[in-house]
Amino acid sequence: MGCGWALQSAQWPARAVAPAAAGRGDLDRSLAAYARTHRRRLRGHQNLAVDFARARPFNPGERLVFSAAARDASTARHMYPFASRLIGPPRFLNPVALARAAAVNIRHRRASTPATHR
Repeated sequence: MGCGWALQSAQWPARAVAPAAAGRGDLDRSLAAYARTHRRRLRGHQNLAVDFARARPFNPGERLVFSAAARDASTARHMYPFASRLIGPPRFLNPVALARAAAVNIRHRRASTPATHR
């Protein structure tokens, strides 16, 4: 998963088990809470990372959003919280974001097509 996620998620078990370590909680329950937090916060990103690691081509949705982010500051700003793992894939690839990306790419295609071909 990478060093970034290791550092980011290191505080989760510390916070989860601190009460148990101080004698004010149940360690098994604390570890279960940590596991739920880890899954909830990182599962979507982990699945994408594993999928990308297969060196497959981008799927149509990825091509749509990534190309729009290269052409549009607003789409690029939307990509930042996803790349920083502040939002997960469902929020990143929401219908509004996909519609904006499609509009950005359509405008780009129209602008780059010579008038004689329109």
